[in-house]
Amino acid sequence: MKNKKPKKYVSGSMTLEASIALPLFIFFFLNIMSAIMIIRIQSELEAELHQTGSEIAIKAFDIRQGEQILGGDDFEGGILESGGYTVYAAEKIKKDMRSRLANSPVMDGAESLNFLSSRVMQEGDIIDIVVRYKVHPIVSLIGFKNFNVESRYYGHAWTGYDIGAGSDAETLTEEMVYVTEHGEVYHRNVDCKYLKTSAKSIPFSDVDSRRSIDRRKYHPCEYCGEGVSGGNVFITSYGDRYHGKVDCPGLKRKIYTISIFEVGGRSPCSACG
Repeated sequence: MKNKKPKKYVSGSMTLEASIALPLFIFFFLNIMSAIMIIRIQSELEAELHQTGSEIAIKAFDIRQGEQILGGDDFEGGILESGGYTVYAAEKIKKDMRSRLANSPVMDGAESLNFLSSRVMQEGDIIDIVVRYKVHPIVSLIGFKNFNVESRYYGHAWTGYDIGAGSDAETLTEEMVYVTEHGEVYHRNVDCKYLKTSAKSIPFSDVDSRRSIDRRKYHPCEYCGEGVSGGNVFITSYGDRYHGKVDCPGLKRKIYTISIFEVGGRSPCSACG
């Protein structure tokens, strides 16, 4: 009889420990599940914010030009007015998230999403979508109270860059001019007569007496003029070299387009500068 009493005592103590541990385990498990669901909902909301913000950013240029109304038939009218973009963003996010937020830790579902801090296309081209909401555990648990959560998308609309905004456009506009590889002047007109080469043939014996239009003497071309001692050579009216071959690379003028700030010591062309 004495040997049977300890067995009853051990069985009773195990039952008591189980009755205490099981509820604690369930509470702990529900807390973990609630945390996982809250993180999942926050991730889905942030993805929706990014998708909506990117859509507005991409379509912003067309909207500014009046070529497209954001949202089509679902949100027609009022979109181009002040605050209309924010209204569109809020309504679209609520619509897309309504089914996913039903029976979720978000209190009152999609209708409780608060977008009052959002500013979409109201300050320049900035897209700032802010959503605030309150979450709660699956069941009321000790130590797990309702708390606020915030998600945000911040970006810039793809409307281009206005170089004249807030400054003198003429001052900021970079003028482009035209130069040749060895030329000493720059040209504002690509069709300037001085940019067009027209070679003419003359006797080699006349080279020393000839001068270009700007009164420069002709010297042998570094490509084909060094070995010339007779016959005919080729010159241009605005160059300072004579050539032994009509197909010499020196007769093929290369024209480069550069900024007016890169002309260096070149002077303006007398015809178009």
